[in-house]
Amino acid sequence: MGVNVADIINKSGSANYIAGHKIFLLDKLNDETCAELIGNISNMVDNIKWQHQYDTISTQINNPYKINATPQIIDVFINSPGGSVNFMNSIMALLTIARAKNAIIRTNVIGNACSCASMIAVQGTPGFRIMYEQSYHLIHYGSSKYTVNKPTEIDSATRYEKEMRENLNAIYMNNTGLTKSDLAKFQKTEYNYIPAMKCLDKNICDWVLTANGQFITRRQR
Repeated sequence: MGVNVADIINKSGSANYIAGHKIFLLDKLNDETCAELIGNISNMVDNIKWQHQYDTISTQINNPYKINATPQIIDVFINSPGGSVNFMNSIMALLTIARAKNAIIRTNVIGNACSCASMIAVQGTPGFRIMYEQSYHLIHYGSSKYTVNKPTEIDSATRYEKEMRENLNAIYMNNTGLTKSDLAKFQKTEYNYIPAMKCLDKNICDWVLTANGQFITRRQR
């Protein structure tokens, strides 16, 4: 018998938590802030029912929060400095299972979506990636921490680093309008914050919610 999502309680005190079918990523993504979160997301996804696909929803709406059909929706609210690639991958693996069940993953950037948090935001369901007008994405190269015990392991660590970077860049190239050239430009600095309207132009998000409550799409730019 599945866990009632309404009964899931965040006991860790972390600002990364879930409430109902809402996921809040408001802290770094690491072992201290995500261990309980990932278990709770897993319970949430277990409760998502298999359903038919809503192919035309994203092209028929003018407000991503008003949907005539009744799909199952998981909201992800993001204001995070990012963190561990491993925890990002764990979160996205679970959300991908929910996507396989034809749930909509609606990502909401309500502050800064930095580094790994940015990658989570762009992997929301196409047509349901929302940014508040005053919010930003941060795309950067990031840092790696490897400890090698033998000189012969340096080549292996370097090869893994290159493969990992290519996989991370592929997340952006597969889910946004960013090219490899765009990414190289953004990754020249660690502090390249991209404002919401520019994110809209680059297909990093689908909607921008303005301060007066209006939704803007790329078609309206």
